[in-house]
Amino acid sequence: MTWARLAFRLQRSSVGSAALVSLGLAALGAWLALSLPSMLARCDVPNPVDQCGTVYLFGSPMGDPALLFNLGIGVAMYAVPIVLGVPLVTSEVERRTAMIAWPLAGSRLKWLAWRGGSVLVIGLVLTGVMALAAEALVRANVGSDIGFASHGARGISLLTRAALMLVVAVALGAVIGRLLPSLLVGIALAAGISIVVQALPPYGVEPSELTAAEAIRYPMTTGHAYRAPDGTLISEDEANAISIAAYAEYSPEFPPDSILPTDVSYGIAGSRYHEVLARESAVLIGATVVAGGVAAFVVSRRRPE
Repeated sequence: MTWARLAFRLQRSSVGSAALVSLGLAALGAWLALSLPSMLARCDVPNPVDQCGTVYLFGSPMGDPALLFNLGIGVAMYAVPIVLGVPLVTSEVERRTAMIAWPLAGSRLKWLAWRGGSVLVIGLVLTGVMALAAEALVRANVGSDIGFASHGARGISLLTRAALMLVVAVALGAVIGRLLPSLLVGIALAAGISIVVQALPPYGVEPSELTAAEAIRYPMTTGHAYRAPDGTLISEDEANAISIAAYAEYSPEFPPDSILPTDVSYGIAGSRYHEVLARESAVLIGATVVAGGVAAFVVSRRRPE
């Protein structure tokens, strides 16, 4: 564990801050996961406690703490890698210790491999703790068959996103060479990466029409349409027109379901989650390797200043 101690001593403030945030969120997630079953039992009665009606607005009977945890995970999965990755090169450049540290390591690439590898392991451990807590909370909330519920903010999908952001942050710090500008650009890049990663699915997995059972088991929904009573697909305007005419004809009674248009959802069933996860992980790991190559190239060419 010598490498971990040295990495902490060289980046005491960034590692300490990242650990505080990660372990704090993990503790909150663990508490929520352990408390959730009893809270669900209290709400699942004929006359539930008063707060049950309000807290479900946040998607969880735990209310504000669950909302805080979800928001915290969404920020920390990118903030922790930025805080850990950006100072890796910028601290050496700004302190003017690069001209000593790089030759002592034997080569710049050896220095980057040792320092970057140490920080990457620390970052993966910290984000891994958050990922496990988030996974446990989702399973406590929705059961064992969770499909795509909270995909990207739990488990392996959180780890791959965090690893990509960390290596991108290292490359960014190497290119800019200054801490504050690198942090600001890193925040903007984190927002961009988050949007791009969310827009990429389903990673080559062909969506299909979801059955009624699949539609309620946390699928990845990619499209929506309507089907007329005769079975043909129609637009939303046509569906609204048919519904309005049916309600007007049967008023004040409700029309039978057989003459109303039905919703059609397209996407990927939750049972295919691991297939999508494997494809997504391969894409993100590949992007991480490319970012690492950029970081190595920049460090090998830049002036130590």
